[in-house]
Amino acid sequence: MDKWKRLESRRLVSDEWLELTADRCLLPNGTVLDPYYVLHDRDWVQVFATNPDGQLLVVEQYRYAADTHCMELPGGVVEENEQPEAAAKRELLEETGFSSASWDYVGSMFANPARQTNRIHLFAAVNVIRSADPDLDPSEVIKVSFLNPARIDEQIRACVFSQALHIAGFYRGWNHLKLSKPGEHKVL
Repeated sequence: MDKWKRLESRRLVSDEWLELTADRCLLPNGTVLDPYYVLHDRDWVQVFATNPDGQLLVVEQYRYAADTHCMELPGGVVEENEQPEAAAKRELLEETGFSSASWDYVGSMFANPARQTNRIHLFAAVNVIRSADPDLDPSEVIKVSFLNPARIDEQIRACVFSQALHIAGFYRGWNHLKLSKPGEHKVL
């Protein structure tokens, strides 16, 4: 399959959070799309964090655009010049006050490759412990709790744990820990 060719790119929005461009694209079949909007966003991280009992740490917070409360995995934006693993450790500590000495990189996935340029990097952190008070951003009010992964599976079906990208991260993280070598992680 041939790639599209970018003929022109016009920046519409650019600030500390995102960049939005309107591109003029030539498709392999000769069709020209103008405008084709692209959201240039920083990479994100998610953390599948379990305590010594095998329960998963989740956060719940209000999401303005959807006007709803969402249960999610801890995570956030990878800052400029920051490695994804460092961002995952920072976000877990800032949002929840928990940390871990045992981290695995599970993998990455695109948020929405049709319109967005960023990836989501998923990490598993096992045997998390409370090591600090959360250090929340002014816009964050977060409830932290631990749930059995089977309970989260139920919350997904009930549309309580409802963000598609976090659902993908949950199932990838759950599968990763279930497939780990015996003795490395608590059986979930």
